Parts: sequence; structure tokens; C-alpha cells
Amino acid sequence: MATIKDVARIAGVSVATVSRVINKSPKASKASIVAVEAAMAEVGYRPNAAARALVSQSSNIIGVTVGDVSDPFFGQMVKSIDDCVRPSGKHLLIGNGYHDANTEKEAIELLINNRVDGLVVHAKRLSDDQLIAFAKEQPSMVLINRRIDAISNRCVSLDNYRGAYLATEHLIKNGHTQIGYICSDHNIEDCHSRRQGYIDAMKAYKLDVTDNNIAYGKPDEEGGEHAMIYLLGRGLNLTAVACYSDSMAAGVIASLDDNGIHVPLTFQSSGLMTA
Repeated sequence: MATIKDVARIAGVSVATVSRVINKSPKASKASIVAVEAAMAEVGYRPNAAARALVSQSSNIIGVTVGDVSDPFFGQMVKSIDDCVRPSGKHLLIGNGYHDANTEKEAIELLINNRVDGLVVHAKRLSDDQLIAFAKEQPSMVLINRRIDAISNRCVSLDNYRGAYLATEHLIKNGHTQIGYICSDHNIEDCHSRRQGYIDAMKAYKLDVTDNNIAYGKPDEEGGEHAMIYLLGRGLNLTAVACYSDSMAAGVIASLDDNGIHVPLTFQSSGLMTA
């Protein structure tokens, strides 16, 4: 493997000059740049990104941790972050947490060890104290879809409870009284808050709500499909279903279609709403 000394020897310059060229120092002459770049190409030398970051104090990398990048929600989230950082010459390094505390911790530590310039974190299983500690270590860390009072100025969060409440209330106001709920089976705050929003909306309008009206599945299309099949198997006289997410709602629609139950194109008329 070629080293910086090999590049310096072939280019006929000092190691310090090669370093200046690599780190785009204004002190590097045009002749040195041409010679060093030609030598690097000749021997196939690639600068050590970590070493360059130590010198420049910038890696031009933004770290992002998500639950699972294969989930459409996280895919869109990563795409949006990438659209924001690319004009500044930054690139993304992605870590999956899979809603597991140890995996989330490992992903965040890996990104910090890679000296990322910024860190966008979606972590649901790590404790508040653990995330506060990471935030102190990484001043440019931002927390997504979670609020911690001690670092609230670095949190971008959703009101999961209110969203589910409003979705359920919308169905009620459109005449539905027998409303089921399709919930994610992940043991995270989002799931508990959204389910409670559905329950409280039903109770606020004095409608019956029991555990029989709620079915669980993976928070994706397949999970929504299986949960809806399970709900149908209970023989309930439901006219509407509120769903944990758009992905689960898509599975619900597919399941209903397979069972000969027509779902109109508009959620309002179908009685299907996602939280």
C-alpha cells in the first residue's frame, strides 16, 4: 500500500509539501499541486480521512442514526438531510439503531469516532442520560423525534399523542363510532403515545374502546397487513381503522382488498386514517 513518503519521493517534494497539497493549504504552489496529484494517481494513494480530519478539524461528514434505513420514513428523512448538507460539500454516514439500545449506542459511538462534523440522531431506546452525555461530547448533535428537556434546544420532536388523537377524532366527526386501531409492536414511546391518543379520543366522545379493537404488528406494510387480518378475524363490526403509520395503513388497505372489502381512494370517505 502506497504511503505519503512514496508520493513525496515520486513527486520530488517533501512530505510536508505533500501534506499541504492534500489539505489544500494556500501555501502549496501550483507546481507542487500538479506534481503531487500526478504522483498520487501513479501509486494509487488515497489520503487517510481520519488524519485529514485531525489536521483540518473537519471531516465534511454528517453522521445520521436512524431506526432502520429500509423503512420509507427513515429513507425520506435521510434523503431530506442529504439535500440540505450537499450544497455545503458535506456527505452522510448512516448508522442503523434498529430500536435496540446497544445497537443505537454502537452506531452513535462509531459516528463520533469518525469525527463527523455534525450528528443527527434518531434513538428511541437509549436513556435520556445517555443521550445527554452524547450531546455534551458532540456539541453539533441534534435529536430527532424525541424531546429531552435538558437539551430541548437541540431537539426536533413530534406530538405523537396529539396526532393520533386528531386522526381518531377526524374519523369520529365523520360519523364513525366503531373504530379499530393498528399499532406498532415496538416498545417505544411513539407507540405508547399514539395508542393512548386513539384511546383518549374514543373516550372523549364516550365511545367503547377495548383491547379487542387494537391489533399489533411490525411498523411496516407487512405488519399492517397481518395486524388487519388479525383484527378481521375477531369478527368486529368496525367501520374505520386508525393506523400507527402510513406504511402500516398501506398494509391494512391491501389486507382489506384481499378480503373483498372496498377502500375508497380518499381516507375521509373510507374511514381509514393514519396517525
